[in-house]
Amino acid sequence: MIRVNKLLLLIILFFILTSYNFNEQKKNVSLFFPIKEIIIENTTAVDLTKLKSDLDFLNNTNLFFLNKEKLVDIANKHNFISSIKLKKKYPNTLKILIFEKEPVAIQIIEKNKYYITKNGEQLNYFNLETYQDLPVIFGHQNNFSYFFKELEKSNFLIEEIKGFYYFDVGRWDIVLKNEKTIKLPEKDYQDILLKVNLILNDNNFSKYKIFDYRIKDQLILQ
Repeated sequence: MIRVNKLLLLIILFFILTSYNFNEQKKNVSLFFPIKEIIIENTTAVDLTKLKSDLDFLNNTNLFFLNKEKLVDIANKHNFISSIKLKKKYPNTLKILIFEKEPVAIQIIEKNKYYITKNGEQLNYFNLETYQDLPVIFGHQNNFSYFFKELEKSNFLIEEIKGFYYFDVGRWDIVLKNEKTIKLPEKDYQDILLKVNLILNDNNFSKYKIFDYRIKDQLILQ
C-alpha cells in the first residue's frame, strides 16, 4: 500500500510539474514553476540582445524541465560562447552563466579582420574595448595555435607584443610595443624564446632594435 501511494504521488507530481496552458500568443505556459526572469551573467563579447531574443522561448515554461538540448544549440550559434552553466532559483528564476572564448590576437587577411583564440579558432571581428590592445597577426599563418603555446611555455611577456608577422617559408617575426623586433628561425626556436626573455631585460642590449636569430647558433643585432 505504501509503494502504491508513493507511485501515485510521483505520478501526480509529474503531471503537476509538466502541466501547460496554451495562451493567446500560442506559447506553452507552465502552471507550476513558470520562468519569469532570465538572468544572463559573465558576457563581454556575446551579443546580449540577440541572445535574449533567442532565449525568449523559455519565458513561462517549466523551470524544472528545461530543454537543455535547445539551449546548447542556441549557445553554439553564438560565435563567442564556449559553454554555459545553468542555475535554477525557484520558484521562477533561471540564471545562465556564460563562458566565452577568449581572443589572444587579431588577424588581418586581405583587409579583413578576425579575432583568433589560442587554439587558432577564428571569430567574427567587431570593435570591443576589452580586446582593443591585442597583438595583430599579419600573413596567412597556419600554425599560430602551436606557436602561441610555445610562447606561453617560455613565459614570454605576451602582453608586450604588438604584432606577429608570419612568412610563407614558415617562420615568425615578433614586434614588441617598444618597437623591438625578434626574427625567429623556421624551426627549433623554443630555446631562443627563453634566451630572448633574458636579453630583453638586459640593459646592455637596450640600444638594439632588431634581434635576428634566423641563422643557427647566431644572434645578429641591429
